[in-house]
Amino acid sequence: MNADAWEGRPMQDSSQPTVAKEIWRLAVQVAMASADQWKGEAWEGEVLPPHLALQLFRRRLVALERGMTQRELDVCARTLIGLTAEGIALDLNIKKTSVLTYRKRAYARLGISSQTQLFRLLV
Repeated sequence: MNADAWEGRPMQDSSQPTVAKEIWRLAVQVAMASADQWKGEAWEGEVLPPHLALQLFRRRLVALERGMTQRELDVCARTLIGLTAEGIALDLNIKKTSVLTYRKRAYARLGISSQTQLFRLLV
């Protein structure tokens, strides 16, 4: 993972780092709450490592059997762990406009229209 992808753009005000941390904390809680298949896996502390969170969300998305492409799965999984479109683009080495297109197509396949609905779908 590119470290810059997790940090995103420079923060505009002092509240944004707190918001980003809260989003990450909530994403991890969602991942852990739905991680029955991960019981017994060894990781340190309360935070699920990003690579495990990505694997978990990809598995959950695939289980929905909506015919999503690999790139759509990549984008949705990264959205679920709190990355912005810019962060996803950096991580996958694609353009931000491509991320937005993949996300739009994935949401259409899932019958949703927002990130909030994506979270609800997997919880």
